[in-house]
Amino acid sequence: MSSIQSKLPIITVLLISLITSSLLIAVISNVITQRQQQYIPESSSLLPGQQIWKSNVSSFLFGSNDTQEWVSDNVETNPSIQQALKDAHFTLLRTFFFDRSLLDGHPTTDAEIESRLKAIENAGMICLGVLEPILDPTFIKHVVAYAGDRCNIYEFGNEPDNSSKLDMLEYIQHWNNLVPQLRKINHEAKFIGPVVADYKQVRPFLENVKASGVLPDAVSFHWYPCVESDRTSSCLSKTSTFAQVTTQVKEWVRDILGKDLPVGITEWNYNADNPPASYGQDPEFMRQFSISALSSMIQAGLSFATQFDAASGAGSGGLDMFDIVSKQPKPQYFAIISLIDQYMPQSSPSPTNTVSAFLPSIFAYAMHLFLLSSSSMVNHGALLLVE
Repeated sequence: MSSIQSKLPIITVLLISLITSSLLIAVISNVITQRQQQYIPESSSLLPGQQIWKSNVSSFLFGSNDTQEWVSDNVETNPSIQQALKDAHFTLLRTFFFDRSLLDGHPTTDAEIESRLKAIENAGMICLGVLEPILDPTFIKHVVAYAGDRCNIYEFGNEPDNSSKLDMLEYIQHWNNLVPQLRKINHEAKFIGPVVADYKQVRPFLENVKASGVLPDAVSFHWYPCVESDRTSSCLSKTSTFAQVTTQVKEWVRDILGKDLPVGITEWNYNADNPPASYGQDPEFMRQFSISALSSMIQAGLSFATQFDAASGAGSGGLDMFDIVSKQPKPQYFAIISLIDQYMPQSSPSPTNTVSAFLPSIFAYAMHLFLLSSSSMVNHGALLLVE
């Protein structure tokens, strides 16, 4: 028997072992990938930091707002409030970058910009910056440059349809002019418009930006369904409108732009008056309203939402999620937590950690196959020598 012929059985065993081990690793890797995609699917439609939780629910539905600080003890200055947001796994904090304080008119400093960014980081949340003063392009360019990769999602302006300084057509002109410049400052940032108070203004915005070619990365509007004359029962019956307006806006996006974009409600609560309607002081009403409103958003497939507001003294404190005197969480906070607990996965494994966890068992099994192969080769070699 020739030397090559005598080695053929050994080579065959080695090839079978290698193929078997490779197939096993490929199967396990595929299982790992499927598990990861259940929580964090790779998709160009996701905003930076966004995840998909159980039942296809967006993690960014559980956000809040940091608006003008009307009280000195607030979400930016109080570490316990930041920690409470972090412990509850709130995800998206919408923060306003004003060029001047709405409280006393002083120009915004870099220290104040830093305070807003730091509050988001301390709360373990993702930044959604509001570039409010679009008539001051120098300031908003500075904000985007200063924040760098600490903030990669921005809304351009705030309620231009509810402004005494400009109308929607002027807003769109500023959008077409400034958004391309801002994208050059931060190539990774996503820019959202039109941030309107009346969701019906989304349609003309989309029609105009389609013509200009300066498309948004996502679309947002605000929704407060109830008024002073409502009562708890009539206001609760209006929570279904969150799904209705979401569905309508998503249809406009698809019909006008020919594709889907993330759609968000970046201010929501039961009432926008200052102070808000008194029935919001009923703890059971606020619990029911908050759960029902978010459930309606989930039903419609909303991509992101930020409750208004966390703790800034907004609505004379009536809309804050934390009591501005005691700094304790209010019923709306616990209502939102109940849905976070329902939809957030127990763990969202990172690709590196998960694969590493499986590697010992993969290699152990491969080594087991190799030893079996080696044993077979030795026995086969002995038989050859006997022959």
